[in-house]
Amino acid sequence: MNAVIEFSPEKAWQAAIANLEMDMSRAAFSTWVKPTHLVDFSDDTFVIGCINAYGREWLENRLTTTLQRFLMGVMNREVKVRFVVSDQEIGDGDDLFQEEDLDQEDSEDNVIALDVHFSSIRNFLIEPSRVVRLPVYYLRWLPYVGSQTIFLIMALWQEYYLASSGKERKGSCKVAVRAERICQWAGISRAQFFRLLQPGSSLGWFARKIDTDHEIDKRSGRAKKSSNKYELFEYPLTPGDAEDLKTFLLAHGIQDSPQTALQIAINTNPKDILQYPVRLPQEDFGKMIPHYLTVQDVIRELIGHRLDGELGTLADQLAGRLLGQGDFILVTWYFLRNWLPVLGADAAMFILILRNLCYFNDETGEIRDEVWIEGGYQAIANRLGINNARVVANWLPAWIERGKRKDELSDRTVDEFSRRQRLQEFLALFVERIDHRINSEGCYSWKFKVQRVDPLTPQHRTIQQAVSSLLVKSEDYRVQDELDSWITLLGNGCFETVKTEPKVVLRLSDLTKDCSETLKGILNDCFATLDLEAKGCFETLLKILKSFKDSPKEKDTSSTQDTSILLNNPTNQSVAAVTDSSGNWSLEKLLARADKKNRESFLDQEKNALPFVSWIIHGASQANIQNPYSLAIAKLKENPGIGAGGASERLAALQPRNLARLIEQSFTFYSPTDKNWRMLFADVKRDRIRLLADALGLVLEIGEETGWMSN
Repeated sequence: MNAVIEFSPEKAWQAAIANLEMDMSRAAFSTWVKPTHLVDFSDDTFVIGCINAYGREWLENRLTTTLQRFLMGVMNREVKVRFVVSDQEIGDGDDLFQEEDLDQEDSEDNVIALDVHFSSIRNFLIEPSRVVRLPVYYLRWLPYVGSQTIFLIMALWQEYYLASSGKERKGSCKVAVRAERICQWAGISRAQFFRLLQPGSSLGWFARKIDTDHEIDKRSGRAKKSSNKYELFEYPLTPGDAEDLKTFLLAHGIQDSPQTALQIAINTNPKDILQYPVRLPQEDFGKMIPHYLTVQDVIRELIGHRLDGELGTLADQLAGRLLGQGDFILVTWYFLRNWLPVLGADAAMFILILRNLCYFNDETGEIRDEVWIEGGYQAIANRLGINNARVVANWLPAWIERGKRKDELSDRTVDEFSRRQRLQEFLALFVERIDHRINSEGCYSWKFKVQRVDPLTPQHRTIQQAVSSLLVKSEDYRVQDELDSWITLLGNGCFETVKTEPKVVLRLSDLTKDCSETLKGILNDCFATLDLEAKGCFETLLKILKSFKDSPKEKDTSSTQDTSILLNNPTNQSVAAVTDSSGNWSLEKLLARADKKNRESFLDQEKNALPFVSWIIHGASQANIQNPYSLAIAKLKENPGIGAGGASERLAALQPRNLARLIEQSFTFYSPTDKNWRMLFADVKRDRIRLLADALGLVLEIGEETGWMSN
């Protein structure tokens, strides 16, 4: 007799988690599955707790069936899986904050669905509206703590804002965040992250660890070690600025008349109080114990008591003025996730410093994207907190070649030169050194041309070119509908596990086996330009195609209609009156306007509708033909089954909805790119194009009140 191994619900769920970890990508598993836990098991239903509503929706849509099938096999009976948003704190040591309250579910009546229509492939990849705020004042901290610490602080604040978004504060607002996600924002490894969290590190100026011991595990009821907890400090003052502020306030009699001294400070230009562009740290800075210091702390120390009433208000005003609390550098998610790990913290911060010196004047239209840095490489190194100015010099190509290199170089030297060359090439996409000058003391100053928007990474640039070529070719060869169908047939998880070259080749072969030879050739040409072994390359291409295919199709016929919608609209309703159930031209419907005799003879005579349509197109393109419909009947009576030929016949071979789309595009500011259409209608007045639509029985959804009908 075979022994039956019984699994407890907890063990069964752990087995399911282990199975998913092997099948899913590491990023997807860490983000959505790892934070889950078993909340309850009753009535043969696994109730699974998720970190938030987004996680619940993601799991429901992708893993419900997979989990139920696996768990039924483990439990040896019918079971169900239900996902809920749970208030349980995640208990491993990677969490940095404890979650206090979670959002309540909104009712359906209070929820609206939002989606984004991207105007270009580049914007789909970069998503320029997704930004992280870097306080400009934090640039003054660079000489003290370096770029990597500033990026880490920015990452901690970003995760805090994301996790606490929408929460109504009730005293403190503690949230739980994942170490892996912070590492993504900061462009560092887990090992680097936890090294920076060590007591006594430079992080202590911006945050502190809260002593915790043990707490009760809600699942098991047993004591467990609490998560790591940190408290973030808002707008700390640098030690050097604290000394300068103290000196200024003492010089203006703060101990005798605090209100007068503070009012003077508020009315004084910050550059007359603090040193600009940077205040280098004092020699003994490295021996200082990191601690939180504010403008209010400096004032409180000088006057010897707490700030209240007018003093508190003046202190807050002075802090806002000196720290620039409303001044931020907006850094895109794309820059942090894609460029920061490649450039490194110092070179990435150099770009942000230069961008902060650029501006756009919306009154004059002037764009300032050329910036002088006085003092040369040493000044840049000072701003970034880099001890050796040669590090900065290595980021840029040599201005003057000095001598020759040795003919034979060690492998280590070759690798170093290759690394510098690669960094110079990447940095050149953001910054170009265009001029220099030397002052009377022999010091260099450099002028830089700054790219104010993010460039695509080399991989994404290749993907952009591949997708653009694919879309253009599919239009030229008239296989857009087949491409859309191919994209639709791709399941949500069909490419999640594409990792190695053999699997990629096999998967691509499978995905294109049912395509026409034309589409298969276009797809294979596209795939040939990509590095399919690169992480996320194939997945990104398919997501772009699906995004542009799924762009909103609904149209507004009001005068404020966005013409870009017309470009993507297959306009099924426009052609419904003259097409069959398959969406092809219906000769019977096209002949509904003809007299009974002609209609019957034509239906017996013609095998399909294309010759009839081609003559209508030809007639509409000729200004001297008053009735294209009558022309088509006359021509086919004379030569049955013979179309107009040339571009007219090629346009007639298009899907009706594609021809309707070309007609609609011709009434917008976007001229159709189809070469056959341009050949016939590029110089034709719009009333002839309207005549074409009427002769074909197409119902165009273009408002007359827009004025597009006039020439």
